[in-house]
Amino acid sequence: MTSIATRMAALPRATRWGIIGLIVVAGYFVVIEPVVDATSRVLERVDSKSSLILTHSKTAQAMRIASETLVLGVKKFGVVSPPGDPEKRPLEFSEAVDRVLKSHDVKESTSTSHTAPLGAGPLSARIGGDFRVERLLRDIQFAADPDSAAAVIADLERLPVVATISRLQIRQAEGKDKNAKMVRVTMTLEAWLQARKGKK
Repeated sequence: MTSIATRMAALPRATRWGIIGLIVVAGYFVVIEPVVDATSRVLERVDSKSSLILTHSKTAQAMRIASETLVLGVKKFGVVSPPGDPEKRPLEFSEAVDRVLKSHDVKESTSTSHTAPLGAGPLSARIGGDFRVERLLRDIQFAADPDSAAAVIADLERLPVVATISRLQIRQAEGKDKNAKMVRVTMTLEAWLQARKGKK
């Protein structure tokens, strides 16, 4: 060790500083830079894991909110059947609606049915490219006392086959029904059909 120190002392001053500089540079590249690189890699992995945890946390929160919204929607509006077979769904729809009207002793009712396309939206996008969603609409009119009318509307809205009540109007009945404290209900019920594109 002494001989190295002696030899260093014997060298010219510029050479000594050059050797010290080379030792410092070599020390940086051999020791410090690998430590900095390793630390940087560890920090990148920590950032990546932290970002993954944050994304997962946001996704979990969004899923929880969507789930709560779904539960609230089912509680408020009932379960809704997905778009059904265009051959079977109209019969299911008609029978379910008629059962509700009969259960509330609605005797005088009129109705007409027709189909209309469902506009672009999440449901149409989800159904796939080979199919289209059609709305089966049934316009109903009936007279009943206010309590029965409210019960009919509530029961119709709870039917899974009824996707929505898209129009509802309740007016005081006229003529002899007015004296009997009846109301006239006009409503449009909607069910969804899944039809193959290109077929009518």
